Amino acid sequence: MCGRELEPGFPWFALSPPCILSHTATGGLNLRNVPDFMTSSIRYYRCMIALLALTGVVISYTAIVPAAHVSRVRLTTNFLSYFTIQSNVVLALALLAGEVAAASLIGRWARHPSVRTGLFLYVAVAGAVYVLILKDAWHPRGWQLRGDQILHYCIPILAALDWLFLAERGKLTWRDAIWWLGFPALYSAYTLVHGHVSGFYPYPFLDVGDIGLEDVLTNMALLAALFLALGCAFVLLDHIVAKFLRR
Repeated sequence: MCGRELEPGFPWFALSPPCILSHTATGGLNLRNVPDFMTSSIRYYRCMIALLALTGVVISYTAIVPAAHVSRVRLTTNFLSYFTIQSNVVLALALLAGEVAAASLIGRWARHPSVRTGLFLYVAVAGAVYVLILKDAWHPRGWQLRGDQILHYCIPILAALDWLFLAERGKLTWRDAIWWLGFPALYSAYTLVHGHVSGFYPYPFLDVGDIGLEDVLTNMALLAALFLALGCAFVLLDHIVAKFLRR
């Protein structure tokens, strides 16, 4: 397969892209000489993820409007204060920019492996926190349930498949795991400021009025540790796969 026999222990998650990847002088991997049909399929797949994420956001927002007892501005601001919403919107816009406007400045930024891995990390953590902590305390129904399922289950899984099978290898550094903490840090600061002003905190484990500032800061530190641990795991996995591919 791909001009060589598979070696014992060869990682299954490295099978798809390596067959069409060529090595760079630095040991990194770039998509080259990829058949047009595969390039188009990858582009359609990523655009599909982006459109599905935006659909989930729209469904979730539309579903809460009828029962809202606050102004539309406040409702929208509160809705956009959820990490799940922010991470899915950024992921969707980055995927679209990377595929539709690849030659533009934002398109080149969005296609960088570090950027795509960071965005996958964010939706993965959002999905994991929902499944492990929030699912039993939150019981949406109807269209709101459908929106939650798209954003917390479908998108993380589809993004994981994209990262495992289609991402360039050998491009991540340990420094990336630190940079990926930037967005969660900004989100944490925003949540504290917005919550202090409006009284709205999007998650019970971040609700200063309910559990106190000390516990909220502790929870933020634990989440930062989770982001860092998963980020390091992604970098390590990237290095392991790249090493196999250079053999």
